[in-house]
Amino acid sequence: MGEEGYKAGMESSVEIEALSVFDDRRKVLALVHMNAAAALVLFSIIQYVEPGYFPLAVTEAALAVVMVINYWWIGRGADLTVIENILMLCAVILFSALVYLDSIENTGVYWVAGYPFVAYFVHPARQAKFWVAGYACLLAATGFLVSFGFIELPYSAIQVFCLVAVVLFFSVLSHIYKSQLELRTHQLAHFNRQLEQQQKRMQVVLDHSPIGIWMIDAGRHIQFLNKSWVTWSGISEEQAREVDDYTTLLSDELAESSLLSDQACLNGEGAHYFNQEVLCADDQLRTFDMIKVKLTDSQGKVTGLVGFAIDITDKLQAEIEQATLERQVQHSQRLESLGVMAGGIAHDFNNLLTAIQGSVELAKLEGSLSSGLQESLECIDTASKAAADLCRQMLAYSGKGLFKPEQLQLCDLVDEMRSLLDVSISKNISLQFHQCQQSSLIQGDRGQINQVLLNLVINASEAIGTNAPGEINISITVEDLSNPDTHSFSGAELIQGQYVVLKVEDNGCGMDAEVIEHMFDPFFTTKFTGRGLGMSAILGILNAHEGGLEVTSTPGSGTTMTVWFPHQNGIRDDSQKPQTQAANTSGRVLVVDDEQAVLNVAKRMLERLGLEVETAHDGREAVAAYSADQRFDWVLLDVTMPEMDGVECLKKLREINPDLYVVMSSGYDPENALALSENSMPNDFLTKPYTIEALRQVVEKTV
Repeated sequence: MGEEGYKAGMESSVEIEALSVFDDRRKVLALVHMNAAAALVLFSIIQYVEPGYFPLAVTEAALAVVMVINYWWIGRGADLTVIENILMLCAVILFSALVYLDSIENTGVYWVAGYPFVAYFVHPARQAKFWVAGYACLLAATGFLVSFGFIELPYSAIQVFCLVAVVLFFSVLSHIYKSQLELRTHQLAHFNRQLEQQQKRMQVVLDHSPIGIWMIDAGRHIQFLNKSWVTWSGISEEQAREVDDYTTLLSDELAESSLLSDQACLNGEGAHYFNQEVLCADDQLRTFDMIKVKLTDSQGKVTGLVGFAIDITDKLQAEIEQATLERQVQHSQRLESLGVMAGGIAHDFNNLLTAIQGSVELAKLEGSLSSGLQESLECIDTASKAAADLCRQMLAYSGKGLFKPEQLQLCDLVDEMRSLLDVSISKNISLQFHQCQQSSLIQGDRGQINQVLLNLVINASEAIGTNAPGEINISITVEDLSNPDTHSFSGAELIQGQYVVLKVEDNGCGMDAEVIEHMFDPFFTTKFTGRGLGMSAILGILNAHEGGLEVTSTPGSGTTMTVWFPHQNGIRDDSQKPQTQAANTSGRVLVVDDEQAVLNVAKRMLERLGLEVETAHDGREAVAAYSADQRFDWVLLDVTMPEMDGVECLKKLREINPDLYVVMSSGYDPENALALSENSMPNDFLTKPYTIEALRQVVEKTV
């Protein structure tokens, strides 16, 4: 199925004919004058040799000279209309001489019948009929002159009139033939003009089509290339037509595949479809949808191929980008769902931990506790604090953790953590710091950013392990982000601007694509003892800080974690902390919470602080209690409750007493817990789980 099969299938019966001389009117007239001159010279010699025919010989010789002059004039570009009229005048003179002058055996008159053919050959039918009519009138006048005896000819008047009839008869035949020929010529010219216009329109369509189109003949010669193919190939149509085989213009691999696809097209029925990658003139590898169709003549023999190439490179790239975007959206939706679940679980756990930690603190304040009981309480307290820390990580992942923003110099923050980072990694690992000289001012929560850096460094240390020496590099730079789409960020959606970039690099074991895809999922871990919340918490923290994380990792080569924080160009705000006042040892408090355990613990802790406490289990009950008795100094109000939540309850209480001091409490951070509170804001906020010391500080503020 190689070149022999290709040539066998592409054998053509089409032959290209050269243009005939008769397609050029000027050449035809030149040929007529040359032959006429030769014939006149020949007849002139014959008439001259025979005695008595000298006048006719001289006439024919003179006309031969005129024919030669006209031939020369035609070659110099003379007006053909003038040449045609001269030719007709010469014909009139010649045929008149054949009638009026003596000729050998009086045979000259026989040639007169050919005058109509000469007239209709030289002129169009509308002009030739006048030349014939004029000559017929001349012959008729001659017949009358002969009949009346004014002139003597070797012919009788009847013979002359018969000659007129013959001329008219042949003129009618010539007129009919020439008129039909001119009609066909006019129709053909009209069709040719239409075809030319259609070809021009088609050429515009082909040249401006985004589809590459080419055509080859039976010998694999290029017959046509449109502009799209010329642009892609870098070869002009003229250059392509000069080669004997179009495959010589292609690479060896592409030439071989082209021959195979040509043969497949010839062997099949209809169009042949396939895909082809082609290295184009701009050095870009493009992918094309190819279509090849064989061309046949009226006998069904193959005369060539026409091909179409549709560039689908951008389409394929768009499909890849679309698939990537869909995966990112699905991943974001999964993380969002997990975040909602994690936040809800952490909130409920914080309610339970409030009761546990509060009960432990109250128990510790009781006297005469045995050492064993004290040890048990310490164990419970430690476990509850660990659980509270776990809840904080879950809330950080969900974006609802406690967030206390302040302006921080990231370089200073890293310097403060050096000693902690040094003791957090294995002794076989070298920790290197590279800080920029520019301002690294960011807006963020100090504790949460410390958690981000500590988690990243610990993860890098665990990736290196304890067996081989390793290195962790921490660098801080200030960079301009001009095109976020060129990066693959996790966390918040970054916009163009200036960022402080924290980069943690290690030469550990690295991660594959599957691990990277799931590394931010809660409870996903590759460590035996891990909880799988470290990276999840980092993602939540970065969302809260409007920052992003870029992960670059190769198995066996290490990992680079790049954190982008929005750069703050303002002046650092070091505001003074508010001064606390002495504790109020008396007062009346309304505690509102739907969790009975939390309600009991809060009541006991506040009573321990010397306050009188009343309780309510939901917002409706609290509003009813305060409406009945407004002798409360302040209210401790839970945010999330059935029937009427804390935000709605706060509005109702403020309608009753706009100056009422209200402290709200939730397992979420204040920003998320009070997102729907609009203009009704509490005086203070207490994050669960809270301790008796935290309650003491709140009591001090209520003075």
